[in-house]
Amino acid sequence: MRERVVLAIDQGTTNTKALLVDEAGGIVARASRPLGVAYPQPAWVEQDAREIWRSVRECVDEVLEAWPDAEPVAIGISNQRESVVGWERETGQPIGPVVIWQCRRTAPQCDELKAQGREAFVHERTGLTIDPLFSATKMRWLLDQLDRGQERAEAGEICFGNTDAWVAWNLTGGTHVTDSSNASRTQLLALEAVDWDEELLGIFGVPRAVLPDLVPSSGERGRSVALGRLAAGVPLASQIGDSHAALSGQAGFHPGSIKATYGTGSSLMTPTSGLVHSTHGLSSTVAWATARET
Repeated sequence: MRERVVLAIDQGTTNTKALLVDEAGGIVARASRPLGVAYPQPAWVEQDAREIWRSVRECVDEVLEAWPDAEPVAIGISNQRESVVGWERETGQPIGPVVIWQCRRTAPQCDELKAQGREAFVHERTGLTIDPLFSATKMRWLLDQLDRGQERAEAGEICFGNTDAWVAWNLTGGTHVTDSSNASRTQLLALEAVDWDEELLGIFGVPRAVLPDLVPSSGERGRSVALGRLAAGVPLASQIGDSHAALSGQAGFHPGSIKATYGTGSSLMTPTSGLVHSTHGLSSTVAWATARET
């Protein structure tokens, strides 16, 4: 008799990991693959989207080989936030490097937006200060490097997403989705509406047609295609940013709970009872969404 398991994929900055979790919550198999990080210029940091996807496939194959009686009944993805992947909708091929969260190449664009007096509005609408960390200016930079980038983006020929969207696209054979925890780190999501915002899209010059559909952090949003040892038809049941996943996994569901992350970067996260706009440099963001509202 085959054993029902959840296949968990954690796509991080320096490595990708996969786990098989049984019905009792125990880990029955695990695998990891290191990832390269390139520094083409000072303060520029990037990765290869093809290498990221290859690492996912190899980890998934390894855990399924290690536990041949496993029957995956759901797949969940957690991921490095803010890192931007762009790819062609028709071919699924990347249009440039993965501009990862550490990269500062868009600092001049951010300075220009601040000089235009945009920061107060962006902070109020998104909970985030204008900074190269976040995804929006990275998307704009990638479009600017592409021949006819704006035209192609407006025509829906280009897709953008964090690495969760890239992995989901490849796992499902072309479903373009993300959850609110990831979307809220792009600077293109209005926190109160929990939706892509036309004014923000205009400020950053990112066409709506490139963005993924917003779906809850949990709940089916597509099914796997056959990939190596992974059978077709397994529901993709969750997408969530890595820090948000840790907050949930450590039962940080109530104000006063604080989760500390010690990884490639370190951070603190706590739930709040309502929307908070900090004047002390703190970010407000969506923890997760169980429905279209949070």
